[in-house]
Amino acid sequence: MTPRLRALLWAAVLLAAWPLAAAVLPHGAPVGVVLTGVVLGTANGLLAIGLILIYRTNRIVNFAYGSLGSVAGLFGVELYLHSHWNYFLAMGVGVALGLVLGGIVEFLVIRRFARSSRLVLTVATIGLAQVLGGMELLLPQLFHAHGGPLGGFRSPIHFEWNVGPVVFVGSHLLIVAVVPVIIAALAWFLGRTDAGIAMRAAAENLDRARLLGIPVARLSTVVWIVGGGLSALTFVLKAPFQGAIPSGLAGPGLLLPALAAAVLARMESLPIAFFAAAGLGAVEQLVYWNTNRPSEADVVFLLVILAGLLVRRDRMGRLSDTSSSWADTAVARPIPTELRRLPEVRLAKAVLYGLLAVAAVAAPFVYGPSSLTTLSLTLVWAMVGVSLVVLTGWGGHISLGQFAIVGTGAVTAANMVTKLHADLFVSLLVSGLVGGAVALLVGLPALRIRGLFLAVTTLAFAVALDGYFLNPTYFDHWIPESLVRPNLWQRFPLERARTMYFLCLGILVVFVFLARGVRRSRAGRVLIAARDNRRAAEAASIPTTGVILSGFVFSGMLAGVAGGLHVIVLHGVRVGSYQPVQSLEVFSMAVIGGLGSVGGVLIGVFSLRALQQVSAQYRLLITGTSLLAVLLVLPGGLGQAAYAVRDRFLRLVAKRRGVLLPSLVADRRHEVELDDDHPADEVDLLAGALTGSGDRP
Repeated sequence: MTPRLRALLWAAVLLAAWPLAAAVLPHGAPVGVVLTGVVLGTANGLLAIGLILIYRTNRIVNFAYGSLGSVAGLFGVELYLHSHWNYFLAMGVGVALGLVLGGIVEFLVIRRFARSSRLVLTVATIGLAQVLGGMELLLPQLFHAHGGPLGGFRSPIHFEWNVGPVVFVGSHLLIVAVVPVIIAALAWFLGRTDAGIAMRAAAENLDRARLLGIPVARLSTVVWIVGGGLSALTFVLKAPFQGAIPSGLAGPGLLLPALAAAVLARMESLPIAFFAAAGLGAVEQLVYWNTNRPSEADVVFLLVILAGLLVRRDRMGRLSDTSSSWADTAVARPIPTELRRLPEVRLAKAVLYGLLAVAAVAAPFVYGPSSLTTLSLTLVWAMVGVSLVVLTGWGGHISLGQFAIVGTGAVTAANMVTKLHADLFVSLLVSGLVGGAVALLVGLPALRIRGLFLAVTTLAFAVALDGYFLNPTYFDHWIPESLVRPNLWQRFPLERARTMYFLCLGILVVFVFLARGVRRSRAGRVLIAARDNRRAAEAASIPTTGVILSGFVFSGMLAGVAGGLHVIVLHGVRVGSYQPVQSLEVFSMAVIGGLGSVGGVLIGVFSLRALQQVSAQYRLLITGTSLLAVLLVLPGGLGQAAYAVRDRFLRLVAKRRGVLLPSLVADRRHEVELDDDHPADEVDLLAGALTGSGDRP
């Protein structure tokens, strides 16, 4: 079946479902509501087409795609509303800026990751999204507009048409007039021009395109230019309805409808993506019309993405090419056994840990209650970072929804404390169990979906949980918006910031020892073995399914306990307490610190949480830039740099003692010639790692 025929079939199915929806839904499916959804959905269709074009060219899901158009589109809106430019001229400038910005981003950022794995490049787009989000938040200052996000506005096109119960205005008419022209121009470009045909050839088989002499790098730039223009055009077309909200504030939820449509199209068919976006737009408007709860549409998008990936996984032609796990982290090497008990090494460790302990214990006696509350929240974020070390650093599974699991633990602990008056530690234990159960549900799709598409799934999960399930506006009876901190052992009131700080600090220390204990055990070794080569691990009789799910459960339990502490620090759950943006931020902090080690992640979290006093736009710029720099220069993160300093010290000690340690000089082959003493068979290597008693971290 051709893509065009498949798209027409989808359109027929959607039309057939309309009468059924009208009969089943409580408030029906009025013509005006459905048409509004279709019109707005076609604008999202342009966004979905851009996502697919970039995916087929670069084999990545571009999480910066919404921000790419938002920067340019917001610039055009600001020209119209604050500089009083002509509407069409201002919006044209916004779209043109989107074209230019797409080319600049590809040339300055995307090309730098040409030799990186597709998963690393996908993570780089998260950093790029943060940089662009910071630029968006700075735009109002450029125009001396300090009123915050702009609400909806009317375009100067004078048009009204009442299609009950909706009045169609000039902004609707503009979408209807512009979108078909853009679709026709894209069809002509892809089907009739040399550049378009070359793009299609490169999308089908990149290596063959290179052999045929097609300039793939130049085509990638063209694709990003087109994608930037489509993203900016989508923003300016929808701005009169949804307002000019910077994606740095709105988060990744703005990209979710387009992602759902692209997944339904198997990240391949542009016509199916367009019609799917139109249909999902109608569904979104019907949900709002019948429930008055726009966030329920996020649940629909989550279900659509899950169904599209699980049901059609085997038919998504390029999914297998990009489904690798996150294995680009540098796992910290342990101190060699020969040096561990030397006096200078033991003294250095004692001094380092002693300084850290003194700083941690002295902090509550130096800072005031407000600063201590901030420090307590930082300790909670560090716990979430430790959970990401287990799940992503050792398990290889990218989770962009970790704060959603934190939210489930928070709601559980809040109910235990306020309604059941349970003991604090019992409440934290139950919140950990609930977090583990939720993580297990998230982990089940990971058995079939890996890599960047698992990241899409967890992101959709985070958006749905924050907007709907963890929203006190909808479920005020089981989401406590306020609570009084309980006493610790009936003697130490947690309302005192100092006591709360020491509780968070103690539990973080427990988390660190637990994680390190798991890493030293067989469970940690098989987790890494399943990450590095699942087939070889199965050949070594490792039950990889159980290993993968156990990694999710353990990580979820840590995040759930962190959520229980988080809600106690905040005195309750409020709207937006567990936004998807927070999941992206903590993931960025973990990558910057180094997902291969607990110490590295702690360095990243504490370093970047120290920027909380910095305004949001500059914090996003710093975090995003740091993430891109780390991925380019230091894949193991700041922790890798810290361990490099440690190894340099150990080399000096070994040289002074006359000890030859191949593990420390393996990268200095001009000094020592190492024996080739590796098992020839990878299965033997895994079996030796699982049963051997060699050095452990």
